Amino acid sequence: MRAYSAGSRKKSRQLAIANISKSRFMAVANHDLRQPLHALGLLVEQLRGRVSAVERRQLVERMDAAVTAMDELFDALLDISKLDLGVLVPNISEFSIAEVLKRIDSTFSGAADKKGIALRIVPSSCSDPILLERILLNLVSNAVRYTSRGGVVVGCRRHGGLLCIEVWDSGAGIPDDQRQNIFAEFCQLAASETDHHAGLGLGLAIVDRLCRLLEHPIELKSMVGKGSCFAVAVPVATAPARTVEVPDAREPRLDAFKGKLIVVIDDDAMVLGSTGGLLRSWGCRVVTAGSGDAALAGLAEHDCAPDLIISDYHLSDGETGMEAIAHLRAALNTSIPAFLISGDTDAEPLRAARVARYHLLHKPVRPMALRNMLRRYLRGHDVADASC
Repeated sequence: MRAYSAGSRKKSRQLAIANISKSRFMAVANHDLRQPLHALGLLVEQLRGRVSAVERRQLVERMDAAVTAMDELFDALLDISKLDLGVLVPNISEFSIAEVLKRIDSTFSGAADKKGIALRIVPSSCSDPILLERILLNLVSNAVRYTSRGGVVVGCRRHGGLLCIEVWDSGAGIPDDQRQNIFAEFCQLAASETDHHAGLGLGLAIVDRLCRLLEHPIELKSMVGKGSCFAVAVPVATAPARTVEVPDAREPRLDAFKGKLIVVIDDDAMVLGSTGGLLRSWGCRVVTAGSGDAALAGLAEHDCAPDLIISDYHLSDGETGMEAIAHLRAALNTSIPAFLISGDTDAEPLRAARVARYHLLHKPVRPMALRNMLRRYLRGHDVADASC
C-alpha cells in the first residue's frame, strides 16, 4: 500500500509539473501569437483607407513581417512537436558543407552586412544536411538576435575526424548558472538592445534535441560581457561529397506553371479560396473541392487529368487526403503527382504520410514553399525526404 501511495504521489507530481509546463507554454504562445495578429489587424484597417502607392507598399511590407513572425513561431512549435513525437528520422549522407553555409549566408545576408558575419568553408561532412541546416539556422538566428554591437562569425575547424562548425558572437555572454537552462523550452535571456521581442525561446531547445538525434556533440563557450561560441561536431566524410538535393530558396519562374491543371482539396472554404486564388495568379488552371468526389465532378469540365493534386490531410466525414488522392487516381486511371498539407501536428498524419511516401507541408505554408513544391512536382522531381 505504501509503495502504491508513493508511486501515486510521484505520478501526481509529474502530472502537476506537466500541467504547469503546459500552462506556461499556452501563456507564452498566446502572447507571442497575439502580437503579430494585433499588428495585422491594425495594418489591414490602414490598408482599407485612402493610401498612396508608397504607403500601400510600406503597409504590405509590415504585414509580411507580421506574417513572417507568426510563421517562425509555428515552425518552432512544429519542430518541437516532431522531435517530441519521435517522427523525425535522420537521413545521414555525404554532402558539401559549403552548400549549407551558403544558404545560411543568404538567409542572414542583411544582418551579415550590418554585423560582419563571415563564413569559412571546408569541403565535406557527414550528417543529415536538412537537419544540420536547421541547427545552424537556429544558432545563427540566436547570435544575430542577441548581438547589438560587434559581429557574428560562422566558421569551421577540423579536429581529427570531426568538423566543428562554430557560431561566434560578441553579445552579452551567458552566465555560468544559465548555461544548462538555455537549452530548455521557453528560456529567454534578456533580449538585445535592438530586439525587444525574443520569441518563445525554443531555438536552443530545438538545437539540443536535433544534436542528440543526430549524435552531434554541441559545446558552449561563453564569457559575460564578451560573447559566446556554440560549436557542433560533425563527422568528416572520407570520400568526395555527392550532391544532395535540399530545399531551393530561389524564386522559381512562374511562367513554368502557366496552364498547368491543379486540383486543390480542402474542407475549409477560406483556405480553398485563398489557395485557388494564389495558384490562378501564377497562371495555373485550378479545380477546388472539399472532397475527392467533388474534385472528380469538377474535373469533368476538363478533357485531361490534372498535373498535380494538393490535398489537406483531414477532410470532412472522416475522409483523408490520401483517400481522396487514391480515389482520383483510380477514377482517372493514372498516377497523378500529389502532396499533402495539414494543420495537424499529431503523430498520426506525420507517420501515415511517411509510410505512404507523401510529402506533407504544415500550415501555415509560405507562398515560396508552395512555389518550390509546384516547381519540383511539375518537373517530375521526387521530393520525398526525412523531414516530412
